[in-house]
Amino acid sequence: MKILTPIAVTDATLISCSIPETDFPRWSAQTTYPRGAFVISPATHTVYRALQGDNTGHDPDLEQAALADPLIDDPDPVFWQVIGATNRWRLFDGKPSVLATAAEIIRVTLAPGVAVGGVAGFGISAAEIRVTMTDAGAVVYRRAIAMQDETVVSDGLGYYVEPITELSEFVLTDLPPYAAAQITIEAIRRGGQVSVGQIVLGPVWSPGRPVIGGTGFQGVDFSYVKQDDYGDLTTVRRAATRLSTFETCLPNARLLGFDTRMRSLRGGTAAVWIGSDDPRKAAINYGFYRSYRAAYQTDAWSLISIEVQGIV
Repeated sequence: MKILTPIAVTDATLISCSIPETDFPRWSAQTTYPRGAFVISPATHTVYRALQGDNTGHDPDLEQAALADPLIDDPDPVFWQVIGATNRWRLFDGKPSVLATAAEIIRVTLAPGVAVGGVAGFGISAAEIRVTMTDAGAVVYRRAIAMQDETVVSDGLGYYVEPITELSEFVLTDLPPYAAAQITIEAIRRGGQVSVGQIVLGPVWSPGRPVIGGTGFQGVDFSYVKQDDYGDLTTVRRAATRLSTFETCLPNARLLGFDTRMRSLRGGTAAVWIGSDDPRKAAINYGFYRSYRAAYQTDAWSLISIEVQGIV
């Protein structure tokens, strides 16, 4: 088992991105916005929608700061609604179900400033992923991943009639430890649309020895069906995710260190939990741990069970 702890992607970290930040006009203090108008803030990479008409001079970033300030009792009236991250920054907003989209290719180059051991992507619709690491201009790592799942084809007839199934996630955990390197991730589909929900990179930690693959999962659906007094049904379709259970063996002498490290991920802190690097096994989850448990097995080893809920 491995755990990839994400590092924050900031303006300093993001060297380049092929997606322009031009979703809507930039907010301007000199413009009067009607109700329903959309603007973006390049400072916070946020899309806002106007809630009030005759909206002039009300900085949406300052308004959000006021709404978050516990010392301000009544920030009304509220002039702006937060819609979410701009198309470019959806790649790093912590919400893999909110997709960044572009034609043919999404390319980002990051300079993390520290050695990272892994990179992962979620919510992907693309034909191919390419990851390249350069240090001082020289290529030190390069991988290409075909994002088609061919395991659904079980016989000759299936080759012709089964629909093409795409892999929606990937993870690489063998990046060499270059602290000053730049990492380029490309999602490619020539002649079509590409979408990516999240790109994550950071150091990789192996808490212990896997137990027979060490992963189980179940689906969690946030949709619901409501039935009225006459038996009519109303279905509300919402996002779904995975609830994964990872099991690993750990020497008893490392239990306190394991507990300390897990506590640092409390409070819904996102990480990439990896039972296998092969995405076809559904043994990768970008989420937060709900609980972990150590059951002593012998004088030397313990069995650790970790329950992780995926983030939507």
